[in-house]
Amino acid sequence: METVLRFLPATWVDALGWNLGACAYHLLPARRDTVRRNCRIAWGDSLSAEELETLTRDTFRHCGANLLSSTRCMLMSDEQIKTHVTIEGEEIVRETLQRTNRGAIFALVHMGNWEILARIGTLVAPGAPTAAFYRPLNNPWMNRMTMRRRARSGTQLFSNKEGFTQSCPLLREGGLLGILADQHAGHSGSMTPFFGRPTSCSPLVELLHRRTGAAVFYFSVKRTRRAHWQIQITPHPPAVAISTDTVMQGLERALSSSPCDGFWFHNRWKLAPKLPFRTHRSRRSTTTANLTKPWRIALIGSSDPAINAAAASAIEFLIRQQADTAFELINTASTSPFPHASRHVADSGENLASLLRKIDASRPYPLDMVVYFCDSREINDAHRKIPIPQAVGMSSDKNHLLDIRIAAPPTPLTSPQTWWHFLSKLGITLNDPPP
Repeated sequence: METVLRFLPATWVDALGWNLGACAYHLLPARRDTVRRNCRIAWGDSLSAEELETLTRDTFRHCGANLLSSTRCMLMSDEQIKTHVTIEGEEIVRETLQRTNRGAIFALVHMGNWEILARIGTLVAPGAPTAAFYRPLNNPWMNRMTMRRRARSGTQLFSNKEGFTQSCPLLREGGLLGILADQHAGHSGSMTPFFGRPTSCSPLVELLHRRTGAAVFYFSVKRTRRAHWQIQITPHPPAVAISTDTVMQGLERALSSSPCDGFWFHNRWKLAPKLPFRTHRSRRSTTTANLTKPWRIALIGSSDPAINAAAASAIEFLIRQQADTAFELINTASTSPFPHASRHVADSGENLASLLRKIDASRPYPLDMVVYFCDSREINDAHRKIPIPQAVGMSSDKNHLLDIRIAAPPTPLTSPQTWWHFLSKLGITLNDPPP
């Protein structure tokens, strides 16, 4: 593909990527749902449904142009790339390096032309030692090619597993270090608000700043016309302490400067794939002021009153334990006063899919999970029609409708112990639950 693209003008490559992205919007419904969902979480409280759909469509087009242009830019020299970029704020970086001699951390987001982001250090401050964190590629040939190209442009690559010890000396010597800080950090991350939703965020920028005293800068990349990008460099506010919380706020501002240039094709806000309710974290956010969009989970009861009665105490315990989650109870026979939860009853004339759709639309941000407190034979595909990313339930057999399947214990579904077992398998820590 590179061999073909090297013979095409950059503007043609950009236009080709734009049109391929427009086609992908129609041909990839699952990805379209993911992009729409992410945009709704980030900006659903400020955009209408029509504006969100326009943003989703524009994201496909811009990302198609950005990704194909990145491939074309890999074959360009730094001088050639400069003709396609306008950089604002680079003098602030150079002044900071001259004044402090402590280096600078570039807190980057997956945004715009990735090849330009990869070379941003050499474009902003030529001659300064430059490095970037990266995850080694699974394909060893592609990995070797990527490392050779970065080395040719003067950028060292630090593995995300071993790079911390290498990056500290670089920063102390006045170097530049790029970190893609908007990725989901898994269990090693810090639960931090990102666009108002708690999620796992990398604490690496904060830790390196504390260790080295390096300055922190944010970068927004906006596609302004065919094969041209505008980069805005913003320093971390001097009066604000550098923490994972404030770093994520800086990334929010960068992404909000041009939402359609962000890469929203993965599930950025996600619960753990096996233990979604596990609350233990090595690091947690120091503030809850920005937690404006809690997780939304629908708890679906059974049509059997005996099963609902057995599950009632476990449901109440779950709701009380998950303080940063908004629960929606559907078709449950329990009469216990559940705090922080809304109850919905599906009558005979209303199917579950339409009720879930109505609940999902009742707030600007979407539902995240469905948990079935019922017999496996009552589980249907209602959550797939919304769509909702995760569905959890109990079943002795494999159930293709469930993303997380908990094997049923020997006790019957009408026993409360069955549902306490269910919670424990989902990551809830039980403190002597009642029989």
